[in-house]
Amino acid sequence: MRPRKTRSGPSGGPVSLDSVRDAAKAGAEGSRSQVRKSFYTNLPGKCVDEIGMYIGKLTDLKFDSSKKHYHVKVFDKQRSDTTMSCKCTVQEDGKLVIHKVELNQIRQLVEDISCLSKDFDLRLMLRTKRILKNIDPEVENAIKSLVSSAIVDPDAKGGLKWPLGNESIGERFSIVGVWHTSYSAFRNKTLRLKLRCADRFDHRSSTGEISNEVTFKLTGISERLQHDDSVSLIIYQDGNEEVDTLKGMLDSAVQMIWDTVLSYKIKP
Repeated sequence: MRPRKTRSGPSGGPVSLDSVRDAAKAGAEGSRSQVRKSFYTNLPGKCVDEIGMYIGKLTDLKFDSSKKHYHVKVFDKQRSDTTMSCKCTVQEDGKLVIHKVELNQIRQLVEDISCLSKDFDLRLMLRTKRILKNIDPEVENAIKSLVSSAIVDPDAKGGLKWPLGNESIGERFSIVGVWHTSYSAFRNKTLRLKLRCADRFDHRSSTGEISNEVTFKLTGISERLQHDDSVSLIIYQDGNEEVDTLKGMLDSAVQMIWDTVLSYKIKP
């Protein structure tokens, strides 16, 4: 999810929300519209807290957990097409300990939905996580060394810093990014809501951002896809009972989000 913002037109002047809606309608039948689509997931922190309370009153979602994690992004020159993400927690001695290691996620589907009558837009995404379990000893030793040398620093971008010269191992392994995330999660049998603050820093471009995000994980659909291999093979076939069930679950989830979160009005 992301809030609507005032945009700039081709001349650089401000564009009102009404003019964006009119331009979107004018370009619906072709590519003549000059509207350029972008998607920013950052929400005002106060807005996120209010949305959490607002959703709690209108749904059966119950508090699940509140956690903080550090994500250390490691690049291996011998696997130049992927990045390893080490999800870590802080021990009592202040050192990081690795919880799990993932490869960069695969996004099979990303659909940005402009909700012109609402204060927010919606992104629908289907993605796959790839957790590394059988790690080569050389790779395992390298990532453990990089993570253990990290220093937790609230003033550092991404929440972590390294002593000079410790951001890489030889010519093969190097730190390319860090995240510090804190979130509160709420759930029911089929949905998981996450209100998250993420402090991200990219070491390669020396750029970072802090964003507040509201996301729903469709756990009911996710579990069904994971436990039934046949679903992934037939998901695009019409008239299939399993596909119809999944479509119904998706329709129900999106309708709930539309009626609750997207109906929230941002206070001036």
